[in-house]
Amino acid sequence: NHITTRMINSTICRTAALMSSTMLPTSRFIRTVAPIAYNAIQKRNFFTVIDQYERGVTFTLGKMTSVKEPGFRLLIPILQKMVNVDIRTIVQDLSKQEVITADNVSIKVDAIVYYRIVDAARSVLTVEDVHKAVGDLAQVKVREMLSRSEVNEVLHQRERFSNEILHSMRDLTPPWGIEVQNVSLKDIKFDEGMTRAMAKKAEAERLREAKLIHAESEVQTAAKLLQAARELEGSHAALRLRELDTLQQIAKEQSHSSIFIPINILESLSNMTKGIPSPTPSSSSSSSSSPSPSSHHPLPPKM
Repeated sequence: NHITTRMINSTICRTAALMSSTMLPTSRFIRTVAPIAYNAIQKRNFFTVIDQYERGVTFTLGKMTSVKEPGFRLLIPILQKMVNVDIRTIVQDLSKQEVITADNVSIKVDAIVYYRIVDAARSVLTVEDVHKAVGDLAQVKVREMLSRSEVNEVLHQRERFSNEILHSMRDLTPPWGIEVQNVSLKDIKFDEGMTRAMAKKAEAERLREAKLIHAESEVQTAAKLLQAARELEGSHAALRLRELDTLQQIAKEQSHSSIFIPINILESLSNMTKGIPSPTPSSSSSSSSSPSPSSHHPLPPKM
């Protein structure tokens, strides 16, 4: 800029000396021509520096002639101009995209698009504002993909929707010199009323699952108890061991008193209720002491 200013000043001084020699009003020339020349030269410098992460698309007389690499580059003033293009990865935030899903639920989606310019010439020549074009395309694809699906699919299959949006954008951006690297659905939000309804639904689902699990555990417990009862019924020794184990567990409780009733007594009581008399000593003795009918008849006389 310092060198350019010195060149402009020297040009103005030489032109002023030439105009004074031809008897033209120098002050009027300086007021009219000098600002125009200064602006023209200031906009189109003689040289420029291109950074490592940039490419310079050069136009000569309005026609694209070359794409300059990083470094110190010369330009012809007034005849050439350069557009610097950043080729680094650009992160564009798509915030609060309102979408209505297939089941008529309104959601707000926050997405992020990662892309970079791979062809500087195409990005300048084919699209007026390449960054705005990529952002608008991403918004359209997000709304288009999510509006075809239901809320549950959107919530549980974010990765699948992100990949679908990415592939659909990659099919359209190569003519612009753009490579879309990734698309992520950052956040999905609902209205307050919809959030409460989904919370109630989730609570009801958890309660239903808890009741089903409890019922299944009751069925399994009853089956195991029935199996154990059948095994104890077939083995008196196992039943006796179970009885002793129960008494041992009851004995650990110091605050309770228990009365032990043997199982044999319970069996006798059950037999009595069924009408099966038990043998007693009195009945056997009476039967043995009663005289036989033949002892009451006298013996016949002897001849």
